[in-house]
Amino acid sequence: MGFTLADGKIWIRNYQISETEASKIVTSDPTAEGTPKLKEKNVKGKETEISLVEIGPRFVLTPIVIQEGSFGGPIIYENKEFVSPNQVRSEIRQKKAGRYNARAEQGVERLAKKGELGLRTSGGRKQKPDELDTKELFA
Repeated sequence: MGFTLADGKIWIRNYQISETEASKIVTSDPTAEGTPKLKEKNVKGKETEISLVEIGPRFVLTPIVIQEGSFGGPIIYENKEFVSPNQVRSEIRQKKAGRYNARAEQGVERLAKKGELGLRTSGGRKQKPDELDTKELFA
């Protein structure tokens, strides 16, 4: 298992040590016809090739709070930069609601202006009725 601390996060990796027997090693002989030859090499028994292979689950942990006990106790470490995903979603919803409320207020203001200018059928400035208006003539 590999544990690494980087960027304020704990990176965990699972590795396997792989051993393969290298009984035949390819060597090139400059005096030969230019083709590599297979030679067996035994030094104190069989020679093995060791490699490290990542096999398992890998994951990253972001520590938020570390407490002294298992599920309680005094706080040993607290990540001040951590922002909860719920808080991020809440702020996005509040921004959208703020934009909607601003547009709704603009619509109300626009209707009020139209009413003041007499452009709406209900409300607006009361003017003296004109005697030559068709509503007055044919009433």
